[in-house]
Amino acid sequence: MIFAAMKFRKVSWYNLARMGALMGADALAGGLCYFLFATATIVLTSNGRNHAMVWPADAVILALLLSRPRRHWPVLLLAGWAGNLVANGVARGWVLGLVLYGAINMGQTLLAAHFVRRSRVGDDVMADSGSFGRFLFWAGLIAPALGAAAGALSSQMIYGQPLLPSFGRWIASNSLGFVIFTPFFKGIFDGSYARALGSLKKITLAENLAVFGLHVAVTLLVFAQNRLPLLYLPFSTLLLLTFRMGRLATHLGTLLVAVVAIIAALNHSGPMALIDQGPLIQTVFLQAYLAVLLCTSLPVAAVVSARADAQAELAAREETLRLVMARSPDAILAFDGNGICRWADGPLREYLGIEPDDIVGASITELSVKTGGALERMYHHLLASNGHHHTSDFNPARHPELTLEASLRLAPRQTSTIGSVIIMRDITVRKAREVAISKRAETDDLTGVLNRAGFHQRLNLAIETSEEPFSLALIDVDRFKSINDTYGHPVGDAALIEIVRRMKTGTRKGDVVGRLGGDEFAILFRCEMAKAETICKRITGLVSTDPIHANDNVLLLTSISCGVAQFAPGMSREQLVDAADLALYQAKDSGRNGVKTVA
Repeated sequence: MIFAAMKFRKVSWYNLARMGALMGADALAGGLCYFLFATATIVLTSNGRNHAMVWPADAVILALLLSRPRRHWPVLLLAGWAGNLVANGVARGWVLGLVLYGAINMGQTLLAAHFVRRSRVGDDVMADSGSFGRFLFWAGLIAPALGAAAGALSSQMIYGQPLLPSFGRWIASNSLGFVIFTPFFKGIFDGSYARALGSLKKITLAENLAVFGLHVAVTLLVFAQNRLPLLYLPFSTLLLLTFRMGRLATHLGTLLVAVVAIIAALNHSGPMALIDQGPLIQTVFLQAYLAVLLCTSLPVAAVVSARADAQAELAAREETLRLVMARSPDAILAFDGNGICRWADGPLREYLGIEPDDIVGASITELSVKTGGALERMYHHLLASNGHHHTSDFNPARHPELTLEASLRLAPRQTSTIGSVIIMRDITVRKAREVAISKRAETDDLTGVLNRAGFHQRLNLAIETSEEPFSLALIDVDRFKSINDTYGHPVGDAALIEIVRRMKTGTRKGDVVGRLGGDEFAILFRCEMAKAETICKRITGLVSTDPIHANDNVLLLTSISCGVAQFAPGMSREQLVDAADLALYQAKDSGRNGVKTVA
């Protein structure tokens, strides 16, 4: 136990040390990057007293907050505040009020991070158009607006800057900084760019570099001259990046346009120089241009990437389904609303004798012709019944030895059916087992013919469905009780077995023989009464002519009596049985060993 505790403590201290090292590395990287970006933008885009044109420094900390656990946030925010303080002190000169700038910047960064993570887009702020919209709302509008209110007051207090211009410059520079730089920095910090590059093949990487090189060339061409207002050209290459490489490339391409445009504006070159209303108007126009660029390209990138992710996930699911179906005993067919097969997989060749590729594109009617008609009957039955599910068994035409269970489901819409799915399963073994169990349940153990329940089931079915005339014969073995009493039950059983054998010999293929109990039998004839009477006379002759049992000590002769009645429309089973029983009584009353009929 002591050893286990020591081991646990050792592992815990190691984890804590490792966590602290990672947190320290993040804080150092975040603070250093913040200092460099803040110092550069203040020196290059500010007069030392007003706010910078674009403020990317806060985006570094926001990207770290969105990429790291919340327990790391205090250290990261402290590093950002320190970087802000040092950068402002170096670039503007040390005054006491600079402490407020860092607090305001980190406050708006914390606010943006909190609500972006709370809206569950922190893992990928550009996952889809909705995620981008929420990111733009919090990081591009609300957080910079609150920061601008406090920042404008601080600038007025520290440097005497006008309140409204200071407010406008702060919100514009911080909004652009957040929205332009955060996705890029986050992709760097969470490893998205490294994973994307690592997953590309060499030829794909070369093609992507060529496309990105085209975007770089177009951007440099647009902002390296000040004669033509070609600001629309980077939009086309950005969209090309989006559709060719996805949102990570769009983030990087947008960042490139922003950096090149800012550098051109600082050098008083590029299309912005065509505006002769002074540096302030040029700055405002540049910020508006970058805002339009962002609001045009980034939502498109989010939508395209979301669709690409959905297609990749769908392809992965389809491949998984194919792998499952390749090892599944079920075959599946998917049809569109017009009954055309759009997808087929599973052991279709083994079940239907048709390759899956030959099924895709075929209509359910064409497929049904090849399989025996069962599938089309199921489909039309389901449509006619306004149901959504139907299951039926059938024997495929090319493999009649198989019994398949087909389950058909419709996919309904409010006013129509958008498709259907048929799942087929081999139930040959199960069906044979069920038939065997059913046969045992309705078979007489001694003679092997139908028992009372089995025979009555066949008789009921004939009454309900038969369109052809049929007749019923009731049969008793004459004086069978004396056989049991004289020779014993074993001889009696042997006699019954032999009598049944002769009955089956005398009947035809479609006739049904049953034992109702003891020495009582019945035969269902698929013919009119006159024909049934002739067959019964033949059977009585077969039974009475030769001994039904013979051994060294016993030579047993017996006979049977038969009563025959024909089914008439409207008769119940009881009425038919009573009529045959009346005829049997008349046969016995007439001396037995004979046949009587009743109308």
